[in-house]
Amino acid sequence: MQTGLQEVYDFVKQCGIYYLATYDHEAKRPRVRPFGTFHLFEGRIYIETGKSKAVSRQSSADPRVEISGMKESGEWIRLEAT
Repeated sequence: MQTGLQEVYDFVKQCGIYYLATYDHEAKRPRVRPFGTFHLFEGRIYIETGKSKAVSRQSSADPRVEISGMKESGEWIRLEAT
């Protein structure tokens, strides 16, 4: 299914909570955590986190991430992003 950025944004917002996966190079394993903030601004999607958090360090070291969320209806989405 091909979707536009607005459709992706709307879908994830309807999920409420989504999961962000990064790679922890120090521990040599993936890390997944729940997120709720998801913003669309000037044609780009933004996620909020503090710079002191591990997720910020991990996504700075390796900007390839995956996002997954599921609506109450059971529909789900998985995105690869940089």
